[in-house]
Amino acid sequence: MDYLSRREHSRLELKKKLLTKNFSESDINQVLQQLATENLQSDLRFSESYVRSRKLAGFGPKRIEIELHEHGVETKLIVASIDARSSEWHDQMRAVWQRKFDGSTKNQQQQFRFLFYRGYTSEAISKLLTQETKENLLPEGYE
Repeated sequence: MDYLSRREHSRLELKKKLLTKNFSESDINQVLQQLATENLQSDLRFSESYVRSRKLAGFGPKRIEIELHEHGVETKLIVASIDARSSEWHDQMRAVWQRKFDGSTKNQQQQFRFLFYRGYTSEAISKLLTQETKENLLPEGYE
């Protein structure tokens, strides 16, 4: 209960922590089942909370998806927590790009690698960089 009072945890995280305390696996599974039954532990709640915090840190949907898999969250719960088609991801990617590169379109390979590492799709990155390059090349007043 102490672990859950601080932040949400995935079922796998709790299991790993309890295994380090030398509890038997059957006892751990029983406790985890009881916590889930009483809605004190929820992988869906964990994934929603995790997505929210990682998104605020500037990470993209692909990176967050991989991290959630590492935490043992089921794919269907990940899909429910991440709406990769949302325009919020594009706006966030642009903000991360602006903050890191100050709107410069020089060295696009470096920018592409940085954004790809952060978890944005190659299609979205290409679209952003192409759009920004066009905007920087056009004189003011032209669209």
